[in-house]
Amino acid sequence: MQLKYFSHLLILIFTLSSDTVFAEDVQVTLRLDGLDKRIEVLKEEGHFPGIALAVIRKGKPVHIGTYGMADMSHSVPITPQTVFELASLTKQMTALAVMTLVKEGRLSLDTRLIDYIEDAPKAWEKITVNELLSHKAGLAHRFEQTVAGILLLDYTREAMMASAKKTPMIATPGSDWNYSDQGYFLLGIIIEAVTEQSYAEYMESTFFRPLGMTQTRLLDQSQIVPHLSQGYAWKDGILQRNRRVWQFALTSHFGVMSSLRDMIRWEAELSDPKIINREALKATWDIQRVFDTGKSCDSWGYARGWTVQNVDGRRILTHGGYAGTGYIRAVDDELSVIVLTNREDAPNELSPLTLGWTALHAAQPTISAIGYSCWE
Repeated sequence: MQLKYFSHLLILIFTLSSDTVFAEDVQVTLRLDGLDKRIEVLKEEGHFPGIALAVIRKGKPVHIGTYGMADMSHSVPITPQTVFELASLTKQMTALAVMTLVKEGRLSLDTRLIDYIEDAPKAWEKITVNELLSHKAGLAHRFEQTVAGILLLDYTREAMMASAKKTPMIATPGSDWNYSDQGYFLLGIIIEAVTEQSYAEYMESTFFRPLGMTQTRLLDQSQIVPHLSQGYAWKDGILQRNRRVWQFALTSHFGVMSSLRDMIRWEAELSDPKIINREALKATWDIQRVFDTGKSCDSWGYARGWTVQNVDGRRILTHGGYAGTGYIRAVDDELSVIVLTNREDAPNELSPLTLGWTALHAAQPTISAIGYSCWE
């Protein structure tokens, strides 16, 4: 194993509490050693400035790799403590928060959205909590106010709500599936109404602080964030700063920031819940919208914060984030991969999930190295 990857593994193991994370299987770690070279190749092919990647079995890291730069201007390398914007990986956390409130009896999946929204549009009357969770509410994806197609620098909670109310519906609630940031923003509104806490306060007090995720926070452009990676975009054949400087008052759809170190803690808890409600977690895996299936999968669809693929009797959960993140959980194999990068999504460029499938295959060769095109 190359020294820098081995040293990062040791640092992380001794940084994290021993009862949560510990290197389990030396043979697996050695077998994954060749993965670093493959990830380096994909890093160059995909124009990723920096990558932090962990392969986790039964909640314990068996391979950790850090590659490239967190800040190209100052030649700051990626480490397990580098903080990234998770973007839409936030949704699986928001979904878990909602299902926790449901399992506690504080909320119902059949509750109507308008019960928590003053002066709600008439078109929202039949939208339920479960339809918001599963992207079946008929809401648009993007909803933020723009000027000539350009986002504003600051959005108050009230301005975001006003913009959401003005955004036309694109389908009748329950009739179709349309991925929607707007829906998960509104779930944040519901969480705040039920808990009488801000979304950030609820997530921190319920999940992040109890799990020791000290580097995990909600996006706040005014904060000084230690070890923060800079964001980049591949445009016109070159890497550029992506200038993601917008401030949103409520970011339940995309706003969690975290490090590989903290996300390993998160995965350890998902693998063997001690703080998280186990029933709430499993409810986020239940497919709510079944998609047409081709020959490579038994079935697949969208659950609550996760896409779920059933392949040869194994369940595989996936989700990506626009900022350059990916998460794959082969729950029946007790195997997961977390991929954090600082290159946002781009047309015709490698997805961070491509890195994740490569790593998952290295750990479990019976899983496809390129993932599953369940629609084919």
